[in-house]
Amino acid sequence: MTLVPHTVSVSRTIAASPATLYSAWTEPDQMRRWYATVVDADVRVGGRYRIELHEADGSVNGFVGEYLTLEPHSRIAFTFTHHSQTPADQISDETVTVTFREVEPGRTEVTITNSWTGPEFEPSYYDTLREGWEEWISRLEKIF
Repeated sequence: MTLVPHTVSVSRTIAASPATLYSAWTEPDQMRRWYATVVDADVRVGGRYRIELHEADGSVNGFVGEYLTLEPHSRIAFTFTHHSQTPADQISDETVTVTFREVEPGRTEVTITNSWTGPEFEPSYYDTLREGWEEWISRLEKIF
């Protein structure tokens, strides 16, 4: 099986400053408002995090990872592993990068880029992943 690099990105302009949005991604109390039901985060480069989303159907969707980059008000990067991901998935090096670019005072373009190495996937896989990140960015937008 050939493993190749993959990337999915979503962007949205949100009515908030880069500093406010950066805080929403890095302060656990704020993260619980939109990102996940459970947030355990040691927000520092090399620090680890664990998040859980408790879904309406009773399922729990969890992720773990490590912070790689924390550039205040500008950029965050972290590893990203789904709790059910196994070595058989053949997905490696999964990272998420979030950038904040002020487009005018009080309005910031947020771009989320999810990258990984893995086998070829059906186009619907990318659509589903993009929809998941769109849902997360919509939840973020609603708190402002």
